[in-house]
Amino acid sequence: MKSESLTFRIFINTFLVGTLVYFICAFLFISNIYGYFEKRIFNELESESLFLEDVVLKKDFDSLKKLKTSNRITLIHSDGDVYFDNNANEEKMENHALREEFLEAKQKGFSCVSRYSSTMTEKTLYCARLLSNGDVLRISCNQHSVWVLVLGMSQILLIMLVIAIVISGMSASFISKKIVEPLNKIDLDDPEASEVYEELKPFTKRIAEENYEKAQREELRKQFSANVSHELKTPLTSISGFAEILKSGGADEKTTKDFAQTIYDECQRMIALVNDIIKLSKLDEKAISLEKESLSLREISREVIENLTVNANSKNVSLILTGDSGEIEGVNPVIYEMVYNLVENAIKYNVQDGEVQINIQSLIPENENTKGRVMLTVKDTGIGIPAEEQERIFERFYRIDKSRSKQSGGTGLGLSIVKHAAKYHDASVFVNSEPGKGSCFTVIFQK
Repeated sequence: MKSESLTFRIFINTFLVGTLVYFICAFLFISNIYGYFEKRIFNELESESLFLEDVVLKKDFDSLKKLKTSNRITLIHSDGDVYFDNNANEEKMENHALREEFLEAKQKGFSCVSRYSSTMTEKTLYCARLLSNGDVLRISCNQHSVWVLVLGMSQILLIMLVIAIVISGMSASFISKKIVEPLNKIDLDDPEASEVYEELKPFTKRIAEENYEKAQREELRKQFSANVSHELKTPLTSISGFAEILKSGGADEKTTKDFAQTIYDECQRMIALVNDIIKLSKLDEKAISLEKESLSLREISREVIENLTVNANSKNVSLILTGDSGEIEGVNPVIYEMVYNLVENAIKYNVQDGEVQINIQSLIPENENTKGRVMLTVKDTGIGIPAEEQERIFERFYRIDKSRSKQSGGTGLGLSIVKHAAKYHDASVFVNSEPGKGSCFTVIFQK
């Protein structure tokens, strides 16, 4: 379905409003002018009844019959019998005792009533006055209904309608273009610098934020590509150099063995790097196909400790697990990777005979409307992280001490994986560290 343009929608709505205003104004004008003329007629009938009252009381019926008037004059006895009518034979007229104008005049002394004819094209206006002798003087005249008035004015009304449509169309076209004009002038590269309506400022601010985020993503992508190229180029250059020496056949058996070990280590490092890049890409794109399930952080941490015991033993680092089960909803491989990277870093950057404490704690909700939380902390007694470096440690390939990281075999992506894994589970990651006193990483999950 083809969507309508904003200009057209503004135009059509403005045009319809203008046309509707015309019909409302025409209705109010006709109804008010019709009511005005009706009131004038009633006033004239009332004045005429006052003028004729003396003539009626003198019973000068000959003068009444000779009176030149387009109005109908009727005299009614107090019992409802008609005894004079200037337009009809009163002897053949029915009793008027139940007529509305007669009853109201008898009760209030005066009455003004209107009644439509059977065709609804004409109505009769009645003005009845109670005389001092108890009789009722009624004067009436006919008036065309409002529909006849509309029909009579149809030509001028149609002309006014055409004028209203033309003016509405021109106004709607002008207004719609003026409203849309600032939108077309928005500079998408710098939207906040554009002059827009106050209501559109949140919109331009959102575009500016998205532009900034897009620029940031592009910058990160460039840095990531450069870092990946660098990280792969270094081991490949090393492998190529050693392979070339081995190819020439000038190395003895011990040298060949050393070179082969180096080539193997560099290959393993590249494999680890590629695996970490794949994990990050999946987390970035949320391309993990596994569904979230109920997991125990304690069980996952115990499994991580078992797999890293050899690493810990090489530096005589103690691994201590405390706390409760820490039930959360999550994707098992992703949570495992997060805990593994935190504990591996805690061992890798620890001191000889150091300690790593892993604590899991379920936090009690503040009230019944607040969800519970689970807190995972990994605390070490290692080298620590300088305060000025702590904001950047979650960046991809960022290393505090590059020479030490190379020796430890790190890819520089571990903490970045931790951050993205936490984000994937709507969790938050915090770090508290001091050089020479160790680091404490905290991950808080929403249950």
